Amino acid sequence: MAEFSLLSLNTFGLPLFLGLRRLMRLTNQLDRFGASILCLQEIQQNAYVSFLNRGLPDYPHRAFETSFFAPKGGLFTAARLPLANKRFVAYENRGKLLSAGFADWVLKKGVLVSQFEIENQKVVAMNTHLHANYAGVWNPDNAMSRIQLDQVLHLAAMVKEQPDEAMVIVCGDFNFPRGTFLYDELMNRGQLHDPLAEDPRPTYRPFPLISKDKWTIPIDFVLVRLPKTRELEIHADIVEIADEDQTRSFRRFLTDHNALIIQVRW
Repeated sequence: MAEFSLLSLNTFGLPLFLGLRRLMRLTNQLDRFGASILCLQEIQQNAYVSFLNRGLPDYPHRAFETSFFAPKGGLFTAARLPLANKRFVAYENRGKLLSAGFADWVLKKGVLVSQFEIENQKVVAMNTHLHANYAGVWNPDNAMSRIQLDQVLHLAAMVKEQPDEAMVIVCGDFNFPRGTFLYDELMNRGQLHDPLAEDPRPTYRPFPLISKDKWTIPIDFVLVRLPKTRELEIHADIVEIADEDQTRSFRRFLTDHNALIIQVRW
């Protein structure tokens, strides 16, 4: 039986070296899961890439595209498996420079596409991080939601471009929850399956000053477009990433998001 696994995580990799020590400890935890592919978001400084490379020696195959300050989109994919191809595609609508979405504009939000050939099965991993919606108002009249909608339509179009025989995994921080029109548009237009659709557990763990009632929700997803030529067995889970070697809670903290893991067999 052939199999592989993928882990997706927003690393909270703050710029100006504010995330350096956490990222160094985070790589130790990620290595323990033994996932075939790691899709990381919020790598917000080029200098972090060298630390990820050293901290993940069992993942020699990497995809990222550096820009002036940080990898484009803040995206970094590492794999135990050889990559058949890789590319970064920026979202056409990333908001405006002088706006609440300044950080998203600077990071050049987009999609990091990595292609694999696993036991005669084409696998396309789309690692992404959509525009933040700070108000948490997800309706068509909201300015942030309109930016997110353009990104959703762009992403869904990219999924549809992939070969029918490929398994496509779209993962990352989407910055909107299930039940919104944005989620429905992405699922319908991309013909995607959400293996965690019935799981109410949150993926975002807000800080004390952020409303827990509003923001303790799932905004990270691992979505699948199944190949038309093969039946697959899929299992997914949500796991908290923490530094298990530490006894104090503030030292255990590594990121404000939970990881999503998907295991595929055929």
